[in-house]
Amino acid sequence: MKKERWVDLQGLVDCATAHLAISALPGPSCTSISLLGRGTYNIVYKLEFSDGTRLAASVSSLDEEDFDPKAKHSEIETMKFVRESGLYPDIPVPEIFAWDTTFTNLACAPYVLMELISGRTLANDLNDLSQPQQISYIKLLARLQASLSKPVPFDQIGSIAHGDGQHVVGPLMTLTQRCLGGPYKSIGDLWRAQVEEQMVHALEKWCSAETDFLTPKSQPQCTPQMFAELFQLLSSLIPHFQPPKSYSPLVLHHPDLALRNILFDESSISSGDLKIAALIDWGGAQILPLMFTAKYPDDLRTTGEYPFTKPGWDENEDWDTVPCDWTSTGDPSQWPRAFGPGPGHTPYVRACVSKFHLRTYFNTCYAEQLHALYGDANLARATLFRDATYYMKFHEVLCGYWKTWVRHKNWIRKTYWRLRIAGHEARGLEEVIIGPNIYCESAELPVCDLGIASEYPVIIEYEIDPWTMKPVPKDSFFP
Repeated sequence: MKKERWVDLQGLVDCATAHLAISALPGPSCTSISLLGRGTYNIVYKLEFSDGTRLAASVSSLDEEDFDPKAKHSEIETMKFVRESGLYPDIPVPEIFAWDTTFTNLACAPYVLMELISGRTLANDLNDLSQPQQISYIKLLARLQASLSKPVPFDQIGSIAHGDGQHVVGPLMTLTQRCLGGPYKSIGDLWRAQVEEQMVHALEKWCSAETDFLTPKSQPQCTPQMFAELFQLLSSLIPHFQPPKSYSPLVLHHPDLALRNILFDESSISSGDLKIAALIDWGGAQILPLMFTAKYPDDLRTTGEYPFTKPGWDENEDWDTVPCDWTSTGDPSQWPRAFGPGPGHTPYVRACVSKFHLRTYFNTCYAEQLHALYGDANLARATLFRDATYYMKFHEVLCGYWKTWVRHKNWIRKTYWRLRIAGHEARGLEEVIIGPNIYCESAELPVCDLGIASEYPVIIEYEIDPWTMKPVPKDSFFP
């Protein structure tokens, strides 16, 4: 059901007033309401009352069919856990006073009433900061990440929920409010559940397919044979991507560390010695093995498609969890021409290269903070973000739908064959898997090809002819 309006502001005021009246009769009256900020999933308002009370009201901007109450409850319980557990003294979060996750309340939308933090965001983009500010911000980010790397008192993978008067681990929720099931005893159990979910989808949706394409009218295109191949390869790779023991402790993962979600003490901004007033937007927070929390803060992320398509970049190698390396961009005279007057792409490319160096600095600061906070001098954890690249890619593929498999089919195939050639199972699964960010060459198959073209290992892929709308073969692909 679509909301008839964004939110009933008078209804929101009435909900907040009713909450305050519980602790003080008669309750204070609301003297003003104003917009604080707008995000992808929420709008935040500031409410001020006659007795001096000030509240922040976060209201969901999703329609009812897209909103999952479990995701919002998990976000609330995560914030309460961070405040109450005593594990995170360096991570302030707003206190939550009341909430309603239905669309039948007076505000006509789910809302959360919380403490209004005196602080402000530093900037909208990392490039808006001076170099000294960037350095100070990276140090602060690294301390946040190190603080979140402390093991949690849970033994399951999932998202924090409420049960029997205490915090427990419930189903695994994503930032987009997708539920991945669970909780799970191990990362392998999570991955197998996701693979099986795609098989169930195939059995329910694709058994009556009338063409060689499972989704002939949409992208990406996939045949039953391709789906079967990727299903088998991914299933066989699961044991190989179990994280080594140094990276296995379960920790709390904030999926959206970024400038927009950090409020800073205003006096610290003017002094240059940045201090956090609050870390907000905990939607999609998860309990995961340390290895799978090594996602760079969003401000440090770069893609292969901006400011233009990077030379040599494969669009199928653009990952949500692994940034693109822009340190080698070739001859600037060969870059695409920028629209309009000005310096062209040069300042944007420099900003991408700058983020590469800032990621390096972030890695170093993270290792320093692990030692400063916990006395942790483990050399493996000190290089977590460098070592986690392949694991993050595998996790992203496994937790995506079959379309993610197809998009990254070349990476899946080549990773399988390279691990097979390397004899990874014989060398010990405690060995960390590392490799190039982009495969430049294909690995040869260690098999005897009897020349039967219709059988494995030769894989024929097809595409739709735009004129005849019939499948035509692409070039044969050899992993």
